[in-house]
Amino acid sequence: MNRRRRPRDETEIRVTPVTSENWETFARLFEAKGAPHYCWCTSYRARNASELTGGQKKAFMRSSVDAGVPIGVIACKGDEPIGWCSVAPRETYVRLERSRAMPRATPPATSTWTIVCFFVARPYRNQHVAQTLLEGAVAYARRQGAEVVEGYPFDTGGISSTHRGHSTLFATARFQIDGKRAFRRLGRGGGAQ
Repeated sequence: MNRRRRPRDETEIRVTPVTSENWETFARLFEAKGAPHYCWCTSYRARNASELTGGQKKAFMRSSVDAGVPIGVIACKGDEPIGWCSVAPRETYVRLERSRAMPRATPPATSTWTIVCFFVARPYRNQHVAQTLLEGAVAYARRQGAEVVEGYPFDTGGISSTHRGHSTLFATARFQIDGKRAFRRLGRGGGAQ
């Protein structure tokens, strides 16, 4: 049977890591009305995030990206940025070093990537964009050599802020729930397990 591949749907959602090449797309999402421009996802990355202005937070993230530090993945539908997932090596989140709410559960030698935030633009909510972002975040971490990807869902953490994602989101993506933490082992060198 000879099946022809369908042409790619230009409205399908693409998830890509934030890099210097697509920084402007990331910035457009964060500067849009209703977006998290007040934090620029620096809360766990910069020790003094609460003292920084919005412009300083944006500059902090830009310098991180330009230095090649992974900060996360962005979802686009066509050319429009519609969502974000903060996923990066745990060590890049300096405020997690002594966190009691999100303590390290893997040995320091285990390459562990942590998810601390999801954002989906209002018109695209309840359309499985967060699930697509999570799948893209895991794939990105795997390509970068992560052995474990972890997150701290808001409902298991006992917090009201929903930006961390719900435990069902993680469970659907084959994460195990262990107390406040959701995690997925990818295997040594990022291979599937």
